[in-house]
Order: sequence, then structure tokens, then C-alpha cells
Amino acid sequence: MSDDDLAAYYREIEARTAARPVRRRTRDRPSRRTALACPTPDKEAFDAEVLARDGITRIRQRSGPGVPLRCYECVCGAWHITSKPVW
Repeated sequence: MSDDDLAAYYREIEARTAARPVRRRTRDRPSRRTALACPTPDKEAFDAEVLARDGITRIRQRSGPGVPLRCYECVCGAWHITSKPVW
């Protein structure tokens, strides 16, 4: 997979906004009644930052260096991987 393909893949996923059931992670997260729906439900949801960073490592092992990737905590309480820079 080329860097352009990977960037296009992540842009496509980030563009989706359909709702899906909220995945909960730890007791420090809001209750199901107050959690927001995920704005990017087609992205893989990780339960912790360390797991998302491991996901980035696996992507790098398959595709090599290229598009900068980072993880972020979503409003749904899960962690996602993105290629968008921090603003």
C-alpha cells in the first residue's frame, strides 16, 4: 500500500459520520447515558491509548514510513488513529 493509498484510506474513514453503538472502556469514562455517538464509527476503536499506539506500530510494519499517524481520544471515549495533524 502506497503512502497516497494510506492517506486516501484514512481520509475516507474520517469523512464517514454514521452512528454505531458506543463502545465503553473504563470506569473513568462517562456513563452510557451521557456518552456521545462516535463521529467516525468506521474507524477501529481502541480501548486505550497504548493499544492505539500499538496499532500505529502494526501499520508501520506493514506499510513502512510515510504518512504521519497519531492517535487521539474521541468524544465516544475510544481511541482512534488518524493521519490528520494536530491543529
